Amino acid sequence: MDRSVWTDERLDDLAARGESQFELLRSETRELRAEMREFRGEMRDMRAEMHADSTRIRRDMFHGAIALFAALVAMYATMVVHALS
Repeated sequence: MDRSVWTDERLDDLAARGESQFELLRSETRELRAEMREFRGEMRDMRAEMHADSTRIRRDMFHGAIALFAALVAMYATMVVHALS
């Protein structure tokens, strides 16, 4: 067998293996990108849910503060009425 033919065949084999490895890398990169897009969507949903929860908590705290203030005003008014009677 001629040495140059053997070398050409081996180079062709090497090139074919390299191309298959690059295709595998491309495929894995596509899968990773798809997973990243899905993760980004999940993160967006989670941020929206957290925003809604924090808005609800702030609203509930505000209502609680109003109720506490009203109770304090009522208690003070009761004390003033009893002091004047």
